[in-house]
Amino acid sequence: MTRADRLGFWVVLTAISGLLIENGTSSSPWLFFNPFGLLYVLPLYGLHVVLLARAVLAAPRPSLPMLYVAGALLGLYEAYVTKVLWSPTWGSTDGAVVGGLHVFQTAVLVLFAHPVLAFIAPVVIAEAHLVGRSGVIAGMPPRLAAALGSPRGRGWAAALLALVLAAHHASPPDGPLVHGASALANTLVVAALIWWWHRRYAARPLPTLRDTLPGTRATIVLAGLLGLIYVASGVLIRPEGLPHQAGPHLVLAGIYAVLIAILARLIRRDRRSGPAAAHSELQPEPQLEPPQSPGQSPPLIQHRSPHR
Repeated sequence: MTRADRLGFWVVLTAISGLLIENGTSSSPWLFFNPFGLLYVLPLYGLHVVLLARAVLAAPRPSLPMLYVAGALLGLYEAYVTKVLWSPTWGSTDGAVVGGLHVFQTAVLVLFAHPVLAFIAPVVIAEAHLVGRSGVIAGMPPRLAAALGSPRGRGWAAALLALVLAAHHASPPDGPLVHGASALANTLVVAALIWWWHRRYAARPLPTLRDTLPGTRATIVLAGLLGLIYVASGVLIRPEGLPHQAGPHLVLAGIYAVLIAILARLIRRDRRSGPAAAHSELQPEPQLEPPQSPGQSPPLIQHRSPHR
């Protein structure tokens, strides 16, 4: 896989993630049609998704809990980058606050929106429609894996997601027409990128999702770029939303530490069980003797004298 192919896939994956989370939640309706969306929002999501996907796919068999924890880590950017977890710009601002974090906004963004819309759904869509299998869908719970592995199941999942997002788009102040038009325009952009990707690989076998991920050196570079975005955002985007006491920062650091520890443990446990599980799958099933009728005598063991 060439570097251009890898970069192209990252662009497509980033576009899918941005469409689902930003257009889906009405945060940036015209995501692909303004400089802020193209130069800041999309790189922010793209770097998170690529780096976290690399971490999850370090496991032989990535599972839904791994994907969910990684998505929750993505959602925590809403603290230092947008400051929404500390100083909300939407929803109730006088709701419950624990450790400096607004409970409602944290629950919506960290426990649902970013894990599901910004990370899990784009990775699943990529494995189902853009690249070869790397075990993401197979690592889901059996019924969910069976549904996502079939065209009909993916169709129902897409219809359900569209219904939920359509219901959400009916509520913003701008009205459903404006957000519907932006959703259509952004979807056409993503559809064009997906068409380009399939045309690029029309005469070649598709790479797996693991093949598209960055190597060690590229990972360091991407992590550095993401760190720069965090630093710049902390200074330039709503700096007044940063807590002045140490307590909220320590609470957030503790949440980061817990989620990273959980993800690392899940990956480490899967690595340990991976070779053993793979070995057991290759073992032939034991051959059982056919059942005997009550009146049938057991087979006699024939003893042969050794050849002389």
